[in-house]
Amino acid sequence: MPDIPKWRDPLIYLDNNATTPMLPEVKDAIGFILEEGFGNPSSVYQIGNQARVALEKSRGIVARALGALPTEITFTGSGTESDNMALFGATFPYFHKGKNMVISNIEHPAVDLTADWLESFGIECRKAPVLIENDMVLKTPFLDMVDDQTVLVSCMLANNETGLLLPVAELFDEFHARGILCHTDAVQAFGKSRVQVADLNCDLLSISAHKIHGPKGVGALYIKRGTPFNALIHGGAQENSRRPGTENVAGIVGLAAAVERIGEKEDHIRGLRDDFESKLVKFFAEKTIIHHKELPRTPNTSSVGFPGKDGNMLLIQLDQKGICASTGSACHSGALSTNSTLLKMGVPEHIAKGTLRFSFSRLSEVSQVNEVIEVLRKIV
Repeated sequence: MPDIPKWRDPLIYLDNNATTPMLPEVKDAIGFILEEGFGNPSSVYQIGNQARVALEKSRGIVARALGALPTEITFTGSGTESDNMALFGATFPYFHKGKNMVISNIEHPAVDLTADWLESFGIECRKAPVLIENDMVLKTPFLDMVDDQTVLVSCMLANNETGLLLPVAELFDEFHARGILCHTDAVQAFGKSRVQVADLNCDLLSISAHKIHGPKGVGALYIKRGTPFNALIHGGAQENSRRPGTENVAGIVGLAAAVERIGEKEDHIRGLRDDFESKLVKFFAEKTIIHHKELPRTPNTSSVGFPGKDGNMLLIQLDQKGICASTGSACHSGALSTNSTLLKMGVPEHIAKGTLRFSFSRLSEVSQVNEVIEVLRKIV
């Protein structure tokens, strides 16, 4: 195997919205299937059937977690692929009805850039601003953008930068009354907040394994039974012909193993996040906690602005102390600039420029919270 340098020890990892370390139970499940179920799940002999059984058991586990039918779950290579499939697959069958879609202006690039790409096929993309007034996300900007030519609305369930939970269920009720298909990118919400397809009233929903202590390179797309859908790629009958190609059985089994452990330490995670924020309030006069108490958030995410500071410089100094945090989405990494998502959500530039995202997990510890606070007191 390649010579990979080991990370700094001890490491305080508080960037779990970017990715999460795999749980031992997940590693064990993957290792077992690699050894005992290595066959092709499309083969008819026993070793292939063992892989097929593992695959379908995993499908059932994911389906139950979402309140869906197993036949409504399609396994993919990532949350990004799930989003691409949802937007492409759901819009093309409705060309006869209309040719525009509506998304929020704070979507992950997996939705935002896919929607832009679809404009080359003649599908207009309209981006509704996420506006907050009186401690509420306004529905009006979304409702004003749909018309009788709208075929799809895509709105993320939880924002990856701040943890903000958007009123997806309320919006989708309105859109379904107009006969519009609805997709939600639930990658940052699934495993942190309650995600049930019936509650959300969605037609399509995307999740990813590596955000919930599963392996990278595997995700899933919920497609409501009866929803017309065009495959993005072609070449086989796997996944009900919606996602051809030999399935990543080990990754899918790892996803299912992670899903089975969802919710086990939610109170622990929320307690750490709240303790962290209470100490920030105590020790830092000049700070802004984005969406502190006024709006619903995922229980693990704290987005903190230090006005007048440079978030990128703070991040580098934290890294030198063995602390991993973020200035925003991992898919935007490499660009040392102000977080545009925060600006779109109305955060002033002098705060957005100095904002760091800390995201906790079940593996985070109280002692880590205290150490991060002490390091921040020295460098801020």
